[in-house]
Parts: sequence; C-alpha cells; structure tokens
Amino acid sequence: MRLYHSPMSIALACRLALTAADIDHEVVIVSSLSGETKQAPFLSINPLGEVPTLDVDGAIVTQTVAILNFIADLGGQGWVDAAPIARAKELSTMIVAAVEVQSAWKMINRPNRYAPSDAAAAEVGAQARIRLDAAYTELERRIGLRDTSSPLTVLDYYAGVLALWKIMAPAGKGLSPTPHLDAVKDRLMNTPKLRQVIDEDIASYTAMMG
Repeated sequence: MRLYHSPMSIALACRLALTAADIDHEVVIVSSLSGETKQAPFLSINPLGEVPTLDVDGAIVTQTVAILNFIADLGGQGWVDAAPIARAKELSTMIVAAVEVQSAWKMINRPNRYAPSDAAAAEVGAQARIRLDAAYTELERRIGLRDTSSPLTVLDYYAGVLALWKIMAPAGKGLSPTPHLDAVKDRLMNTPKLRQVIDEDIASYTAMMG
C-alpha cells in the first residue's frame, strides 16, 4: 500500500490513520508547495493533482474521507463495530471538515484562483477568513458532542490535523477558540507513534519552506 503525501497537508490524517492501525504502507512525498502534485508523473496517478492519494495494489483511491473510511474498515479502530448511526455522524462531520474547513483554507491560501484581480483577491481572502472561523466553530461544536473517552477514530486524525493547521498557519491567529479540537490534537500528540509521525511531517514541511 502506497500513500502519496505532501507534508502538513490533509494527507497527514491518512498517514496517522495507517500508523495507528499498524497497516504496512509506504509514504511517497509529492510536494504540493513546489507544484509537484500538478505535474507528471503524479498526474498520471491522480489527474486532479491532489493528495492524499492511496495506491492499494494498483487500485487508486482519492479524497480524504473515502481513504479514511477505507482505512477504518481495514484497520478497525472502533469503526467496524460502531452502530450505523454513529458511523454516519462521524462521516457527516468529516464531510463538513472537507467542504467547509478545507475549502475556506484553499480560498485563503490561493485567493487569486477565485478572483479576477488582486483587489478582488484581497476581498476573497477576507471573506474566506470569516467563513473559516464559522467552519471551525461548527466543527468544534460537533467534536464537543463526542465521547472523549472513546478510542481514537479516523475522525480524530482528520480533526487533529485541522487543529494543527489552525495553530501553525498565520491565518489561524485570532480565530475563535476551539478547545475540543485542541484536546483531540493533544490526544494525538500524547500517543508516541502518532507524535513521531507529526514531528516528522512538521520537520519535512519546515525544510521545504526553507
């Protein structure tokens, strides 16, 4: 199994899930910062040029929620035995994370993609930050409804990475507090094998940023 990954991208959630489940896998670094994800040969693997991308014996799986769902089914982690309604609620929260939180980050990081001029891009960025705060607030509300004593699930790996983004990225400064999300991140950081993966990712990202 091969995971195509760019350091500190949302693909980190998939890397954490694979590590937590002790699933044997290879990590292939494809830098989104340098544009490598939008070039050959990666485009022949995923024409959308996005990570995470998972190669399972030649079968390509894309999109974070789909990959995490696959890993959860493969590795258990309290997912397989969960009631259908519990799984549906976890999936619903992951979709909110993808559609609302990640989309807002994309608009903040690349406002020119969504605007015809630099002046318009500045307005897009400002509106995206408002949207980002609202998205994190909704994610925080949903995470707060969960039983924090339960074993970690793939949703925790997803939410934990988004909590890291909020802390590390300049645009995350000044957003509304998210103590439940921060608690999820702390649970990951307090799990040695997951902490090692996160530390490696941060180091790789820092090196790429120069």
